[in-house]
Formats: sequence, C-alpha cells, structure tokens
Amino acid sequence: MSAFLGPIHYWLYHKIMLQEKIVEEILSLNEEEGFVQGLDDSTVIHCGIIENQPLENMIDSGNIHGWLQEKVDIVENRLSYVVTAITKEYDDRMEQILERVYQLGVDVIESLDQKEQWTSAEQIYKSLNDLLLDGMPCDRVNMVVSTSSDEVIYKRTRCIHETYWLEQGGFVLNYYEIRTEFVKGLLANTAFEYVADEEGNYHIRRK
Repeated sequence: MSAFLGPIHYWLYHKIMLQEKIVEEILSLNEEEGFVQGLDDSTVIHCGIIENQPLENMIDSGNIHGWLQEKVDIVENRLSYVVTAITKEYDDRMEQILERVYQLGVDVIESLDQKEQWTSAEQIYKSLNDLLLDGMPCDRVNMVVSTSSDEVIYKRTRCIHETYWLEQGGFVLNYYEIRTEFVKGLLANTAFEYVADEEGNYHIRRK
C-alpha cells in the first residue's frame, strides 16, 4: 500500500493526528473536571473517530485524497464539537482549555526532532506549516507578507475552519484562541514569539 503514498500524504496525516492530540487533551481535561458527562462517546457518535494507526494500514489506496479529506473533516468537527459542548453554557471553562493547550504545545516541542533548528523566524514558519492543520494542501490559506530570519509576517487569505464551528453551534474565535495558545506553548522556550496585529497579520518574531 505504501507504494501509492507520497511524502505529502504522510505530511497531511501527521497534521491531522496532531490536531487529534489537541482534541484528546481537551477530552482529558473534561473527564478530570467532570464538565460534560459522556462527552467522549457523544463525540464519536456525532463526529466519528480518528484511529491512531500507521497511515498505510488504513488509507483507501483507490481514493487517497477523499480518505484524507474525510479525516480532516472528522478531526475539525471533533475539535469544534468538544470545545462547544464544554463552553456552551460556561464561557469561563475556555480559560482552562487554553491553559491545557498551551502546556500541550510546550510538551509537543520537546518531542520534535527539528526543535534545535528553530533558530530563525523562517524556520519556525516552515515548521508551523508542517504542524498546524489548514485544510488540504491545495487550500493554500496562508500568504507570506514579509520574511527574514528575525520576523515572518503572514496573513490568512480565508478561513476554512468556521464552517465546522457553525455546524456545531460554536464560535470559530475559540478555534483561533486555541491555535494561538498552542503556538505560544510551542515557542515558550525559544527566542521567538507569536502575535497578531490589528490588521489581521500574524507575526513570528524574535523577542
């Protein structure tokens, strides 16, 4: 089966699995705090499941693109469903979610082989693109405005996440807050920071 797969398919699958790790972390928080009873089961019923197995053992070799798109849809819906269920009547729970996701970012960077290469803003931008799920490769949602070793500025050309949050009755702003805290956790022990400006640009810049 692996003969049908290329590096880009493994690259996308890794991004899917990392977002699923965020979902699992939030589900663990929910279980510890007892926020929503039966949330693990209801998430599977409403959104499906992401199995943690080697890609070549699962993928439909006759429909690689379709299979991967389905997994993107599942993991996006899982994240929006879980966060919306937890925070729907209790906005203050979002703070605990963000704290947990930040710490996950701190933990994830320690497991990455390329962490020692994060010596320039350009390298970090590339690495974040390898980690964060932004639809399929053809969606191309990020556009670099300027780039140097000290700072990369980029903007989002469109939002491909909002649909999933609207389907669950949630707010896509929660997604971007989660994403921001996760990236801040990734960069916590580096010489760089991640900020957004009032014009909607994102900055990876040296502190």
